[in-house]
Amino acid sequence: MLNRRNVLLATASTAFSLAGGTAGAQGSKHLTRLVVGFPPGGTVDVLARVIAQKLHKDTAPVLVENKPGAGGRLAVVETKNAPADGKTVLMTADPILVMYPHIFKNLAYNTLTDITPVAPLASDPCCLVVGPLVPDSVKTLADFIAWCKKNPTQASYATAAAGTTMHFLGSILAREADMAFTHIPHRGGAAAVQDVMGGQIASSMTTVGQVFPFLAAGKLRVLALSSEKRLARLPQVPTFVELGFKPIQALVYYGAYVRAGTPAAQVVQLSETFNALAKSPEMLATLDRLALDPFTLSPEKFAERVRSDLDHWGPIIQRSGYSVDE
Repeated sequence: MLNRRNVLLATASTAFSLAGGTAGAQGSKHLTRLVVGFPPGGTVDVLARVIAQKLHKDTAPVLVENKPGAGGRLAVVETKNAPADGKTVLMTADPILVMYPHIFKNLAYNTLTDITPVAPLASDPCCLVVGPLVPDSVKTLADFIAWCKKNPTQASYATAAAGTTMHFLGSILAREADMAFTHIPHRGGAAAVQDVMGGQIASSMTTVGQVFPFLAAGKLRVLALSSEKRLARLPQVPTFVELGFKPIQALVYYGAYVRAGTPAAQVVQLSETFNALAKSPEMLATLDRLALDPFTLSPEKFAERVRSDLDHWGPIIQRSGYSVDE
């Protein structure tokens, strides 16, 4: 059966083989470690291994190092404590840097002072999907909101975990629609989507990449997207913004970062390398398989995006009341 996990594993296996495991690839003279805060086979890991594979013709070895744990935080600390020489590059998703500072009361890093953004690589809009627990007559977001208000005990949404972009988009929808909408966090996006397809939970706020393989089979219905505009791969699905929910606009994006204090010239060189890789045929093919979109910015624009998102999510998370005493 085609699903996101199978696509990820197949892509990771190919990239791992071509890159010679974690140490067989070759990279640019300044790039030696890609630190990934998640286990092998996930989206960030796949992107890192495709990068390592693409750089194999250069002179210095590229190591893909998986440092899973603490929801991706260990990899940030690893990068923070590495030499500021541009040879350790953090590969991670944006919530670890723009949401966690508002969630964890004793976070071991400061996004603005410990980490320097280098380049984004890919983005993945969020979406609201419903499964068989919701009647077929519910065809639009307005229909679903009306159904939730009539069935408050079933009005719930599954996400990959608490403290994620999807978690807080769901809380915004609940507030904007003035309805009860219970959040049910899972251990990963695949588990959340499976419970919706199995009829245990009404809906999921998830990413397009997570559910795209299931849409053609009709196992899930997408009601709205969190992107700025409609997607070419889902032209029939409206955005939350065009449906009147302007605050529900967000992308999950994956990018590269180094320790703060890394010389500006090295940051620029790394950014040029990553932006070129993001546009390469190999990376574009990988993004297409994963239903992700290419995303490139200069270091300055990327840093502005991170700072803006850090400011944006603060009030939303505080209003949700969610925090962790760690």
